[in-house]
Amino acid sequence: MIYSLNFLLAGVLVVVCIWTDLKTRTIYNRYTYPAVIIGLILCIATAQYSNIYGSLIIMAVYLFFFLTGKMGGGDLKLAVALSLFLGAEPVLLGSILAAVIMIAWGFVSTWHKTGQIRNGLLVAAGKLPGGEVPYGAMLGPASIIVYMFKILTLS
Repeated sequence: MIYSLNFLLAGVLVVVCIWTDLKTRTIYNRYTYPAVIIGLILCIATAQYSNIYGSLIIMAVYLFFFLTGKMGGGDLKLAVALSLFLGAEPVLLGSILAAVIMIAWGFVSTWHKTGQIRNGLLVAAGKLPGGEVPYGAMLGPASIIVYMFKILTLS
């Protein structure tokens, strides 16, 4: 029962954050802060302490990327909220999946725009700036997909 509620709340948060990240390139605090608070309350009420510990790990990893300027604060707060609902593993693996999707997106879009495969490869390798893709719009769905795969393989 609680896993269904966690999944539902994570899904609503992901849909809202995809919309705002794609539309305004911002993930708003008015969505992430309440999600973190609700996630903490649910974790404490249902004794899912591993999700709290995992969210601290997620926060440390994402804080590093935020402080080095590689990621925005909204992405950090979204990752922490999702880890409270889904656990750390789906968010960590979802982060990797989102990064792979973004690299492929950058490669294909640059290759398509310039007509040169070399430029696409340079963008994918991080040697040339490419069109920025909102990371939160990729992180949310990727984490949900990993969580669903995890649930399906356990049953």
